[in-house]
Amino acid sequence: MSRILVVDDEPRIAEMLGHALASAGHEVDTALGGREALRMLSERDYAVVITDVVMDDVDGFAVLEAARSTAGSPDVIIITGFGTIDSAVDAIKQGATDYIPKPLDVPGLIERVSQIVQSHDQNHVQEQGGDFGGMIGRSPAMCRLYQLIEQIGPTDSTVMVYGESGTGKELAARAIHQTSGRRDGPFVPVDCGALTETLLQSELFGHLKGAFTGADAGKLGLIEAADGGTLFLDEVAQMTLATQQKLLRCLQERTVRPVGSTEVRRVDVRVISATNHRLDELVGEGQFREDLYYRLNVVPLHIPPLSERREDIPLLAEHFARKHARRFRRRPPAISETAATLLANADWPGNIRQLENAIECAVTFADGPEIGPEHLAAEFVNSVDLANAADEAMHAAEDTRPSEITPLGTAIRYLERQMLQKALDASNGNKEQAAGMLEIDRATLYRKLKTHRL
Repeated sequence: MSRILVVDDEPRIAEMLGHALASAGHEVDTALGGREALRMLSERDYAVVITDVVMDDVDGFAVLEAARSTAGSPDVIIITGFGTIDSAVDAIKQGATDYIPKPLDVPGLIERVSQIVQSHDQNHVQEQGGDFGGMIGRSPAMCRLYQLIEQIGPTDSTVMVYGESGTGKELAARAIHQTSGRRDGPFVPVDCGALTETLLQSELFGHLKGAFTGADAGKLGLIEAADGGTLFLDEVAQMTLATQQKLLRCLQERTVRPVGSTEVRRVDVRVISATNHRLDELVGEGQFREDLYYRLNVVPLHIPPLSERREDIPLLAEHFARKHARRFRRRPPAISETAATLLANADWPGNIRQLENAIECAVTFADGPEIGPEHLAAEFVNSVDLANAADEAMHAAEDTRPSEITPLGTAIRYLERQMLQKALDASNGNKEQAAGMLEIDRATLYRKLKTHRL
């Protein structure tokens, strides 16, 4: 049975909604405020999160962001008062499923929740599929990563997660949190690259009422909200030097001072950071503090790009096909052999995020039981003219053709191997020249040579 999380810092409303949903047959947890909700989201998966927008400690937007970042990716319904309708609309743009205005139509809310839960339960088993902490993959590179996380998690050491954009650095950070002694505490993610310096400092350290223009109320900082748990600093390289200095002091003294305050508060947090930059190079260029680098880079963890775990692409593609079919309330489509071949041979500079986007697009356009090459974006198909590839491959073969029809996947693989061999021959084995002839980079050439065992 799918579980519901109700979040409101007014105990009367939280209790009323929890009782009404439980009476309708749902399993319900209640959180009296956003901070408690962050902790509960880090501990277990939910099908639906119902949250108020305005709360004293952590607001509904932070709950929405945390919910969307979890492996279970629950649907989020925003409860909004008259004065926060615009905020609720913004929440929809940020990924909330729906918003319910106050005064609450409780029967209507229960009906909406039941619709979401019914859809969720149909695919619950498949959607929770993951090999380790929500990460999917059984390649040697991923198995090694799982082993490292199991070693790192219980140590409580500060961790720096390195990896290209879209490789799943936050999932790795969550897996570390779940294998640690802090698993019962909150996991609080912060996107350091999405905010200006002033807003980031306010988010991290909190602020007092009137601390700056627009600070109409005090705000609890996310470092303090993560007390007893894990703080995840994503894209930490994009912090300004001033914010880096303040963070360094916080980590050294294990205290936090809200913006506009003269008082410090003690905090106990484990810090996991992530970046797709070479921090040592940024230190050399004066863009990142050396002392903070050594403070954050205690245990480095590298996430392999998709190009180094290509055998995981079919598993990931099938997972994303199920996920987005569930969102669209459709039967999950299969992936044809030809489409699978194109996906397996694509370069994926955007890694898993780009693969998921490609599958979501394909599910959108697939109106039958199968995803074919015609449902993939042009960037994955136009690199090879499918019809000409099949014709050229069959006519280039020196051996006897068993039939006039060859599967497109086989034809494409054959043609690619032929072109690679011709480029190697023409360049006398000079791989840099061969890559130039084929108009691909050397890394792609090496990968394809390995794939075709040339």
